[in-house]
Amino acid sequence: MGVKEVKTEVKTEGKGAAGSKTPVRKRSAGGRTPDAKKGKFAAGGKKFTPNKKFTKKPAGAGGAAAAGAAAGAGTGTNATLPKDTAKTRRDRKLARKQKKPKFELTQQCKKIWEKLRSEKNNMSKKENHQLVDDLLKLVKQKENKLMNLVFAHDTSRIIQTCLKEGNEAQRSQIFGELKEKVVELSKNKYAKNILWKMAKYGTPEQRSHIIANFKDNVYGLVRKNKLSASIIEYTYNNYANKDQRHMFVRELCGKVYQLHPNSEAMGFGQVLSEMDAASDERKSLLSSFHKALLPLVEKQVMTLTLVHKVFYEYFMHCDDAVLRSEMIEAIRESLIHMIHTHDGAHVAMRCLWYGSKKDRKVILKTMKEFVIKLSTEEFGHLTLLAAFDCVDDTVFIKKAIITPMMKHLNEVIENQYGKKVLIYLMSPRDTTHFLPETIKLLTTGDNNPTSKKEMKVRHQELVQAAVGGVVEYLTDNVEEFVFNKSRFLLMETAIMKVDGKIIQPLVDAVVQLATPPFEAGQKNEDDRFHIAEHPSGHLLLKKIIVGESKKSETDSAACPFFSRALLRGVGAPKLATWGACNRGALILLTMVESKSEQVAGCSREMLMPYLNKFNKFANNNVKLAGVLGEKLMATAASGATAE
Repeated sequence: MGVKEVKTEVKTEGKGAAGSKTPVRKRSAGGRTPDAKKGKFAAGGKKFTPNKKFTKKPAGAGGAAAAGAAAGAGTGTNATLPKDTAKTRRDRKLARKQKKPKFELTQQCKKIWEKLRSEKNNMSKKENHQLVDDLLKLVKQKENKLMNLVFAHDTSRIIQTCLKEGNEAQRSQIFGELKEKVVELSKNKYAKNILWKMAKYGTPEQRSHIIANFKDNVYGLVRKNKLSASIIEYTYNNYANKDQRHMFVRELCGKVYQLHPNSEAMGFGQVLSEMDAASDERKSLLSSFHKALLPLVEKQVMTLTLVHKVFYEYFMHCDDAVLRSEMIEAIRESLIHMIHTHDGAHVAMRCLWYGSKKDRKVILKTMKEFVIKLSTEEFGHLTLLAAFDCVDDTVFIKKAIITPMMKHLNEVIENQYGKKVLIYLMSPRDTTHFLPETIKLLTTGDNNPTSKKEMKVRHQELVQAAVGGVVEYLTDNVEEFVFNKSRFLLMETAIMKVDGKIIQPLVDAVVQLATPPFEAGQKNEDDRFHIAEHPSGHLLLKKIIVGESKKSETDSAACPFFSRALLRGVGAPKLATWGACNRGALILLTMVESKSEQVAGCSREMLMPYLNKFNKFANNNVKLAGVLGEKLMATAASGATAE
C-alpha cells in the first residue's frame, strides 16, 4: 500500500517586529509532524522549504542587484537611475512652483520688488512710489486680490515693502483691501508682519480700526495664538489710547466683569469697590477673574506687558487669601519673566509678601541665575529689596542672592540701581537714599502673615553676609569712590552704617588720602586736587563728620570713629593748612561745631594755636577761614569766662 502524499497547510499568525508574517505549519491528518531539529518530516523525509515571500532578503548585493534589474527592466540593459544632482533638484522644485496658479504673477512682482528693495537708497521718493504703483497695478491687472498674496512668505514681504516705501494713498489702498481681515491676518506667521507694518505706517484712524477689530477676540487670541498676541502687545504698547488699553485689559479680567454694566467705563478695582465685602457678587467677580488668568500661566504670553498689567490688577484687588495663595502657587515659577516691568515687579513683590515659605524659596531659586540683571534694572531691583524685608531664611538669601552679587560686584556698583541694592543692605529704608514713595511701597508687606522674624534682626544678618565683600572692594578701589561724586554715597553709607571693626581698613584708606601736604590750588601727579579741596572728596569728609555728629546727638554712647581717626591721622599742622581754601575750612568748621564733645574739643585744641593763620587766610578772601577763626575765638572767650 503506497504512502499517501502528505499535504501541509500554511497559515499566518500575527506580525513580527518588522511587520512580516510568520509561517505556521498545521498538524496533518495522518498525525505526522515535522522534526523541529532536522527540519524534515518524520515519515516522508521531505525537507520543509518556507515560502519565499516570508524570507527576509539580506541587505547588500542582492538588494542592489534587484534595484539594477528593476531599472533595466524593459530595456534589456543594466542601466541605473540618473544621479540626483543639485541641478536636478532645482529643476524639480521649479517645476512644482510652476504648477501654482500665481507663479507668473509672483515672478513679475519679485523683479520689481528686488529693484525697490535693493536700490531704494539710490532712488528718489518719487521713483520709489512709482515702483510701488507698478506693483499694485500688476496685481490688479492679473485680476488678483492682495488678500491672496498675504499668506505666502515671498509675496507677503513684497506687500510689506509697499507699505514701507509707498505714499499715504498707496498705503490706504492696501489697507482698504485688507482692513476687514485683521483677526485672520494676525493668526498667520507671514500675514501678521503685514498687519505690523499697517499699524506702524498707517494713520491714527487706521490704527484705531485695527485695534477695534480685536474687540471681543482679545482673550482667545492671547491665550491660543502667540502670533496674534504679539500684534496685540505691539498695538497696546505703542498706539492704543487710554480707552483702547482699557478694552484690552477688560477682556482678560473674566466674563463676570465683562458682563457688568459699568465695566466699559470703570476699571476692575472700581467695580469691585462698589460691592459689599461679603456679597456673592463680589466672590463671583474675583473667582471669574481667577479662572481667566490660570490658563495664561506657563505660556509664552507671560512675557507680555499686557498680561503683566492684568496680573497686577488681580493682586492689587484680590483680598481672598485662598484664591491669592492658589494663584501665587501657580505663577511662582513664571515670575522671572515679569520682574523687568513696573507691573510685573509689583506682582512679584506681592507674591513674596503673601506667599508661603515654599513659594518664597521657589521664587528666589528662579531669580538666582538672573540676580545681576535684576539688581541693575529700574523695577527688578525693587523685588530684591522686598525679599530682603520679608524672607526669614537669610541663609538662603545669602546663597541665592547675595553671593552671586558679590562675585560680580563691579557690575552691580557701576549701575545706579545696583548701588541702591547695596545701600539698602547696609542702611534699609534710609530717606537719604530712597524716595518716600519707595519706602511707602516697601512697608506694604510689613504685616504679612508668613514672616515671623523681627525686621531688625533680619537686616543685621544680611549686613553681616554682604558687608565683607563690599568693604574689601571699596578699600581696593578707594580713590575711584572718594573722587567720584556719583559713587561716594556708597562709601559714606559703608563708613556710617557698618561696625567700626569691620570698616577699619576702609577708614584707614580714606584717612591716608588726607595725609599728604596741602597747598591751595595745586594738583598732584594724577592731575587731581587734594581731598580737602576736591569737589567730591571734601564733600565726603563733611558728610561723614556731620553724620557722626547727628548720631552723637541722639546716642551719647556712639563713637565718632571716622572723625577721631581723621584728626589723629592728619595732625594739627597739616589740618591748619586746609584753612587756605573754603572747602578745607568748611571741613575744619564742621569738626569744631560737632555735637560730639570728643571731636569738637579735640579739634578746637588742635586748631587754636593756628588762629592767626586762619585770620591771615581770611584776609586773602577765604571767607570760611574767617568764620572758623571767629568760632575759635568765641570758644576761647567762653572758656575763659567759665573759669
